[in-house]
Amino acid sequence: MTTLVVTDLDGTVWDKTLRCHPSTLAAVHLLRDRDDVELLVATGRRRNSARSTYIANGFTLPSVLLNGAIGFDFDAEAIFHQVAFDVDALRSVIDLLVAFDLGPVAYLADTRALVVEGVTSSVRHLESLGADLEWSSMADVAPRSDVLGLSMLGLELAQVQPALAELTALVGVQAFSYADHLDPPFSLMLAPENVTKVVGIRAYLDHAEIVPDRIIAVGDGGNDLEMLAMADVAIAVRGGDQRAIDLADHVIDRPERGGWAAVLDFI
Repeated sequence: MTTLVVTDLDGTVWDKTLRCHPSTLAAVHLLRDRDDVELLVATGRRRNSARSTYIANGFTLPSVLLNGAIGFDFDAEAIFHQVAFDVDALRSVIDLLVAFDLGPVAYLADTRALVVEGVTSSVRHLESLGADLEWSSMADVAPRSDVLGLSMLGLELAQVQPALAELTALVGVQAFSYADHLDPPFSLMLAPENVTKVVGIRAYLDHAEIVPDRIIAVGDGGNDLEMLAMADVAIAVRGGDQRAIDLADHVIDRPERGGWAAVLDFI
């Protein structure tokens, strides 16, 4: 019998300090060593931001990144899944963002993060991009075929609300908007059509040739809802998105208190 444990990172495995509680770290290593458990990450993080934080915590895991746009096996240094925007769909979303005076960060397949002039995202978000940050323009981003996602984090709702209905209606684009307790108050992510964490999870199972008997999902955010809904056992985090808590079979303590270690109780 194989159990898949798929977990979010930020606000779930670690807190805003990006360091795992010792109890969580011990639980991660214990599950990694079990033959009857497959441990997978599904996160909104980019490849290099996930890598650096894994290194700081002393472990790596196969990861569905950018909310399902790319899957990367850090041990093998191999991509197992990747979906970029259709060029016409990307041009449509860029045109719409320009019309509403919104400027995103664009994530590329080569790990660069293109930050457009007049970007509407938080300083914290931009600082987190590190060496991957490269300044660009909407005109340069629009014709690209290697954009895996767009985001604007830490905004006021009033900045993006006028555009939400039209963004949601665009063909070939998925818009995720949510109250962001990690980069408050509000964030907006735009992905290629049919890209979700669940799509990335299924791609990993196909890649690894695993058919789990049971799926346990752990997440705290608005981008974890579909993942929690598809799981046999859904685990949310105290203090996380209320929608995630409402979906959950169980609620664990916050990451700064080592709550993730309680996942062991549900294996």
